[in-house]
Parts: sequence; structure tokens; C-alpha cells
Amino acid sequence: MSVKVKTSTYPRPTKVHVVINPAPTRKVPLLAVLNQHFRTADIYWEVSITHGDGDGKIQAQRAIDQGADVVAVYGGDGTVKEVASALVNTNVPLLILPGGTGNLVAVELGINRHLDKACARICASSFQTRAIDVGKMGEHHFLLRIGCGLETSVVQDATREMKDQFGKWAYVFSALKVLQELPVANYNIVLNETETYRAKGVACLVANAGKVGLGQMSLSPAVDIADGKLDVFFLKKANVPGLMQVAGNMMGLDRMKLSKVVPDLDVLKEVNHWQVESVLIETDPVLDIQVDGDVVATTPQLMRVLPAALQVVV
Repeated sequence: MSVKVKTSTYPRPTKVHVVINPAPTRKVPLLAVLNQHFRTADIYWEVSITHGDGDGKIQAQRAIDQGADVVAVYGGDGTVKEVASALVNTNVPLLILPGGTGNLVAVELGINRHLDKACARICASSFQTRAIDVGKMGEHHFLLRIGCGLETSVVQDATREMKDQFGKWAYVFSALKVLQELPVANYNIVLNETETYRAKGVACLVANAGKVGLGQMSLSPAVDIADGKLDVFFLKKANVPGLMQVAGNMMGLDRMKLSKVVPDLDVLKEVNHWQVESVLIETDPVLDIQVDGDVVATTPQLMRVLPAALQVVV
């Protein structure tokens, strides 16, 4: 499905606020780079530092109240999500300065990892933004995805020490460990408030964006961050057939192609994929839910999409 990209043009900002997460370990002269670009462009800029969960949203909201034309964020996907949640439906653009382990939102939008190039985007006479969807669960917004079961266990097991040592591969090592001890739960999934699906399974993902952090791999080529839909993936078993279908989706193989590659694989029975505007997930037993890398809630939860709700500098 072809999705029309919605872009807007803004004049060069006069005031920029940068929210900084000091946890990422990339060795960059951050303040010097910011000063070089913004001062040269006659942009007034200031920074705030996050110290704990929720600080990013509070600091971004304060920056909006104080008249910032653009709010920038330096950190990983969790910090980006926090800052973005304050900008939803405000038309104040978000400038992503990639600084974390995965930077999947930046990868999804084709934003260069180079700090100089990211800063320079708003320093010309005008700059462009792209309108993207935002997911919402209760009071929590998400840009990437929500997961319960497999992905939540992987996120919890991938410690800061592992990420500092192994980078994005920390999640791979964690997944291999988790697969050996993953429990099965009873799922009740309500799609668009009208269709109900019940089955036993090991994981359910609700994706706003598709990138998973290994090269350019995506959960599925069908996932688009600006199509006005959420993509729901339900994995019934963490066995070879189920994981083969997940891998096939990431490599862009449809079910017919995957059946030819692995003739004995019944791909219709292992992973379900729906595109929805809302989804309710109930489980027995109750499961933890992670939002863009942070475990914040438990089932049951209702997720819905906010179409074109965030302007991001691209």
C-alpha cells in the first residue's frame, strides 16, 4: 500500500530547547556542536538534562510553554518517546539528535546519525518536517511499538551494562536466553472494537513503526509510521516455525515465498498480522507491557492510533 508522505515547511526557528539524556555512552562534544551550529544561525538555544523517568516529557512541555519553536532531543528511543509525547498535536516540531543504542525512530525516518547534519537541518532559512502517527495506550504515547510476552522479557533482560558492552546486540543475546523459558498465555484480542480473536500465544506486538534495530530489518514491509494504522503481530509459539515466519516477514518474504523457501512450514498457523485503528489486549495470566523499551503497564490495555499527530524534522 502506498502512503502519501505529509510534509510541512517551517521558517528557521528563533528559539530551540534541547532535552539531553546523559546516559548514552557515545563520545561526542555535544554542547560544542550545538553551540557551533545554533549560534552561527542566530538561534537562541538552551538545554535541560533528564535525571529519571518522565523528565523528558516535563522538560519538553516547559519548553513549549516558554515559547520554543523547536524542541530537540538527544538520547535513545525511550527519551525520544518521552519528549515526543509532549509535542503530540501541538505543531511544535521535534528534532531528533540520535544518541542512544538503537535510535530506531531515527532509522525509521531516515535521519542521519551524524550530529552535525542533524543540527544543520534547522539552521537554513527554512526546514522540512514530516507528519507521523503516534500510538497511545492510556496516558502513554509510543512511536515504535508496544509488546507483551516475548519482547517485554527481552527488554527487561537487556540491562544497561549489556547495552553499553554489546550495543544493539544486547537484545539478540537476551532474546536467545528468553526463548528458552518463555511461558504461554491465553490472549483475548479485540480489533477495532468489533472483531475478537482468542488463542494461546507467547507474544503480541502492536507496532506504529517497523524497524527492529538490526541493519534495516523491519517487522514487515507493510508497517508504515504514517499510514494511520497500527500493526498487530501475534506469535503463537516461540518455536522454529514461528520464528521462521517472523524472520521471513523481516526479510520481506510473503507467505507464498516463505513456503517455497521452507516447504514444510505452515505459515498460516504461526503468526497473525492485522492492521487496525485500535486494539484491546487481555491476557490470562496478567502480563507486563513495554512501551518503546520501557516496561510501564500490565494487561489488559487498549491501544489506538493518533494519525499524523507529530511533526518531526527530516
